[in-house]
Amino acid sequence: MRKLVVVLAVMALVGCENEVEGVHKQVAEHLPNPGTAKFGNVRIDTKGTICGQVRSKDDAGQYLAYRSYVAVKTGDGQYQIIVADGSNELRIREYCGGAELQRRADALADQPAPEGWDVEVIQGANMGALSDMTARLIEKGIASSVEYREGKPVVLLGPFPSKAEAQARQAEVMAKLGTDSVVIQHGAQR
Repeated sequence: MRKLVVVLAVMALVGCENEVEGVHKQVAEHLPNPGTAKFGNVRIDTKGTICGQVRSKDDAGQYLAYRSYVAVKTGDGQYQIIVADGSNELRIREYCGGAELQRRADALADQPAPEGWDVEVIQGANMGALSDMTARLIEKGIASSVEYREGKPVVLLGPFPSKAEAQARQAEVMAKLGTDSVVIQHGAQR
């Protein structure tokens, strides 16, 4: 009986892996050079939604920055693919986490930031273990701090004196690590 359970678990994982591979082929079709696609931070929720980050090489052979994507399972077992293009990040975050933080940052976007600007790593599956996240940041030479809110760790970069500097660091973190984050005023109520 025990062997049967192990075999069924392995078969389920293999089926899941094949499904992810199929989704990755579909996601790659949205990239400039599909054959060079690299995926990171891939995770699957209980509904079968697949989230992660992806990048590929440009025409000159250089890797572009990571972009977030989501593959949402439709009623017919197919997937709707959404790859970040600068205008649909909130839609992706609705499925993959971070939507509330993004809405809060958007609501405060025009407010002054006397204490500067933070880059806040989005909570959830893309963060992984706290020690892993901070170690990856340190490995890439990116200073960070950890703050606890309601008993949960939050990884912050900053504060930065200007929003432009915070956005540049946010872009660097996505490019180097494929880690999703939001720019928001330092000290803002979240």
